[in-house]
Amino acid sequence: MVEKTIRKKIDWQQFFITVIGTAIGVALTFVVSGMLEHRKKEQARRLTAIMVIHDIDNTINVLKDLKEREEQEGELLRSALKQRNQLEEVPSDTLNKVLTILADSQTDFRFDTSKERIFNSDLDTWQNLGNMAFLDNVQSFYHYRQGFQDGLNQSTMWKKPIPDSEFMSFIMGTGWVTQEEYTAALRPFLKEKLYEKQVAYYINVSSSRVNYLTQVIDYGTGVNDENKFLMGITDKELENYVNNINKKGISLTRSKLLGHWILNVGDQTNEYDFHGDHGYDFSVDYSSAFIKTLFFSGKLKMRFFYRGKWTFQSDSLVLTPDYSTADLTIDPSNLVPEENMQDSLDSWVKWYREQGIANFKEMAEKGEKRIVKARLDYSKDKMEWTESDGSVRYLKRKEE
Repeated sequence: MVEKTIRKKIDWQQFFITVIGTAIGVALTFVVSGMLEHRKKEQARRLTAIMVIHDIDNTINVLKDLKEREEQEGELLRSALKQRNQLEEVPSDTLNKVLTILADSQTDFRFDTSKERIFNSDLDTWQNLGNMAFLDNVQSFYHYRQGFQDGLNQSTMWKKPIPDSEFMSFIMGTGWVTQEEYTAALRPFLKEKLYEKQVAYYINVSSSRVNYLTQVIDYGTGVNDENKFLMGITDKELENYVNNINKKGISLTRSKLLGHWILNVGDQTNEYDFHGDHGYDFSVDYSSAFIKTLFFSGKLKMRFFYRGKWTFQSDSLVLTPDYSTADLTIDPSNLVPEENMQDSLDSWVKWYREQGIANFKEMAEKGEKRIVKARLDYSKDKMEWTESDGSVRYLKRKEE
């Protein structure tokens, strides 16, 4: 009887221990789940904040590039305005650059708004972030950025003074001529333009454009400094974010680089042949669309070639072209001369080749280098090149 009573006590003890254990387990499960959910929301909150802060930083960098370009172009334009009566003393490449700066391309400037759309379309963003000062800063910045973009595309201060139709009329009216003949036509055209009030106004307010860009950059920088403080975002977190979104594929090595690679751009087929001695051959096969001039019509086919040296610099591929090795081959077989114009066509082909090689020789004196961030895909047969301006190209390995 005593043993039975003791056994019942033991059974009840086991029961209570089991119940308590189960309750504690359920409670722990809820606690852990809650902690994981809170952590997940915190990670989403910080990732959203970092994405927006990085987007604003990118906008500031775009504005800095615009400011630098405006400073350089403004100096060149002011010099041209002062010399408008002595344009015969100004080199032809400078004159052509001035014309290009003043001509309206009819293409509106646009910021990348993809991150802004994500920020504004996600309702969870507002709940997760929870910092109203940060939200207000971001909304205000995006509103300010839109206003700046509208002003850049519509304001008289920013509007290029030579309409695209007038620019194209001059180019097409000049036709296929020698460099000397083109420059002879360009000088009086540009002199006339530099005397127009609208052109002079655009040049004279260049410093105002620079000052305005400075104000916008200062505003954006101040907003983002406050954003980083409000959300506790460190420079290291931003750096890791940038590295993660930019990191694709696998690293490029010497053995994976060697061989033939092809890059197609429009009507051009570019080929790179990388050698084990750190040399490379580069060639471009170009075939134009149908063209028509005063003395011939048809399709122009050309091939450029030069050699160079390659090396690695961290995650970048450094290409040093040797333009002194440059050669240009022109195939006139698809060009049909107008009546009694065969000699003119032959002379033009010879001149065009000589001019092309001469341009390469001038480039050789500058000692230019090309640095691209290079990554391979996992098949090792495709290579991504990211240029210094952010543009991306994709090369394919040529099958032997």
